[in-house]
This record gives sequence, C-alpha cells and structure tokens, in this order.
Amino acid sequence: MKLSHWRIQRIVIAASMAGAFLFAHSSPGHAQQLTATSAVSQSAGNDAVQEAARNGKYLFVFFYKQDDQQTQSMQRVFQDATGKMSDHADTVAIQITDPQNAAIVKEYGVSRAPMPLVLAIAPNGAVTKALPVNFNEQQLREAVVSTGTASCLKALQDRKVVLLCVKMTDEPKAFQGVRDLSVDPQFAESSQIVNVNAADPSEANFLQSLKVDTKANKAVTVVLTPPGQPVATFQENATKDEIVQQLTKLSSSSCCPGGTCAPGQPCGPAK
Repeated sequence: MKLSHWRIQRIVIAASMAGAFLFAHSSPGHAQQLTATSAVSQSAGNDAVQEAARNGKYLFVFFYKQDDQQTQSMQRVFQDATGKMSDHADTVAIQITDPQNAAIVKEYGVSRAPMPLVLAIAPNGAVTKALPVNFNEQQLREAVVSTGTASCLKALQDRKVVLLCVKMTDEPKAFQGVRDLSVDPQFAESSQIVNVNAADPSEANFLQSLKVDTKANKAVTVVLTPPGQPVATFQENATKDEIVQQLTKLSSSSCCPGGTCAPGQPCGPAK
C-alpha cells in the first residue's frame, strides 16, 4: 500500500469520518531516541508493524529525513504523547535515507512525503492517521479509532467498496441482499462486508459521522467507496438487485452524492 503525498491526504480524509476514541495511559519514554518501553520499538520497519499487530497494538511510525529543529520538536511531542498510550501502542522511528529502512519506506511510499511524518497503523494494517510536519498530542490520540472504523479504512485502502452492515440484532437472515452481492463473482473481489453492532458505544461517533440513527432501531447498510465517501444507505431487507440498481443510478446520475466532489476524490462508486 504505497502512500504518496496525495494518498496520504486521502487517508486523512477517510480517517476524519471516524470519531476519536481516546486512551490515556502512563509510562513515558525517551524523547530523543523515540523508543517505547516494549521491545518491539527496537526493531525497525515491517518487523515492528508485524510485532505490534501480533500484540493487538497500534504502531506509530515516526518517519524523518534529517535531525533538524522541526524533527527534534516533533520528536518531543511524539514521544510525550505515545508514552501515555504504551498499553495500546508501540512506536518506531524510521530515517527514510537509511538503506536498512528501504523496505518500509517503499511499502508506505513516503520517500517524497513532507517530513517529519507520523503514520498510525492499526493492528489490522489500516493507516488510521497520517500527520505530516506539524501535529499535536490530541491528533495522535485521535489516531486510535474504533474496530469498525479501522475495518472500513483497511478495506478502503485496499481499494474495495465497503458494505457496512449496522446490526441491531444477530438475526441470521438479516442483510441477505448484501451477502448475495458479496459472493457474486462480479463484486466478490472488489467489495467487503464490515459488521458493526449499533449498540456498541465505541462505534457511536463513527456511526454518527455516517448519519446512522442508532435510536431508530432499524438495521441499515451503508455503502462507502474509497477514500471513505458514503454513497448510499439501504435497509437490511434490500435485495442484491436493489442495491446494484441504486449504485448504478448514483454512478450515472451524479459524480458524488449531492453532486459535489471534494478535490482529489474519485467520482462515483468504485467499479
């Protein structure tokens, strides 16, 4: 998943649709060395990503090019903030010009990104926040998002259409149309179902940002396309044909919901 400067901005747009779920912790680290208290921070690059994922933690990656004043200033902010989140997050510092770090620099496509840059990577591999040049503790905390948000972001960053099923009950026959769509050979590889329980308080801000009324006691499916644009909402009993028909109609009638696209956003549902 290469993240050019343009794609970094798209990820920020996608991540901003989620609510912030803050975790306060103690255990400060050493600001200058940018290392967390766990052993994972001692290994660089993709090893750190994999280790954090195995432990169910986020990884905050601090990319930098040179040890200038701006980098040093942001180092202090970074370490002070992440030191309070060590129960949920590990950290690693990556100098992008070091040949030993070439793999992770290439993986995330940050060689030409403005520096310093922090990427927050969820346990499932989703980049939940991209913070270039200047950032603060609040922004770093907001990178820790709900499970539903992270699942949607991962699918969107994999260039898939998200079929977000907001469940009210565990009724097995619910969302049959969505399941039929997801196994249709025409859509199977380009779409992904994400299930969210409407009663889960950790998902409340996320669902609110998508204008889902959880108090209405009605299960719905929200369709999102990269980079995180909700394009349609369906009732749980919508059939596959009804979903396809509506998405086709939206794609042909307007570039984006409401007829207005943000700069840099692709028009219409992903095909």
